[in-house]
Amino acid sequence: MTALEEERCVQEAVRRHARTSAFREAEDAVSTVLSDPGVQEAGVRVEASETELGMDLCARL
Repeated sequence: MTALEEERCVQEAVRRHARTSAFREAEDAVSTVLSDPGVQEAGVRVEASETELGMDLCARL
């Protein structure tokens, strides 16, 4: 393997590592936000409102 090929391999490995790390950090952040009780409560309220509005629209159609 030439020095140029080796350098490309190293650069690609660094890119893969950075991408994997970024996805892991994003997943951790999303999990943290979604586990918050206030966020969960808001989700329940939104779902209830969507169900209510859906039933109203079904009745009109």
